Amino acid sequence: MINSNISYERLVHVYETDLMGIVHHSNYLRFCEEARVHWCNKKGLLNAGNRAVFSLAVLETRVKHRKTTKYPDRIQFGIQVKTQGARLIFQYKLFVAEEVVCVAETVHCNLDMNMKVKRLSSELIKMVESELWTETWL
Repeated sequence: MINSNISYERLVHVYETDLMGIVHHSNYLRFCEEARVHWCNKKGLLNAGNRAVFSLAVLETRVKHRKTTKYPDRIQFGIQVKTQGARLIFQYKLFVAEEVVCVAETVHCNLDMNMKVKRLSSELIKMVESELWTETWL
């Protein structure tokens, strides 16, 4: 089902839906951010104060909706990540009851204190290269 070393899951909250109980499309990127933070936390990329040890700026986002999700669905996430030059690319596959409801991608770069693009650290590149990237989902 989920082709990822690290998965994430959450329930849909009522405040994330419209009057019909359907999740508003704007929430899917927030869901992906939660999954990305979960991945970073599991990989030790957040310090004790829950602050990132590097600054990931969002360059691009893409979301493809396949089915609606509703309150109180349990959403499970497949997460995969790869590097491409100075970019870190995350892809997400969202499931409800083992059915794909959404696929998404976020592209990030690392910024220094002067807001200039910084190379990804060799440690981060090595960590990401050890991750499973099965196929392009989006």
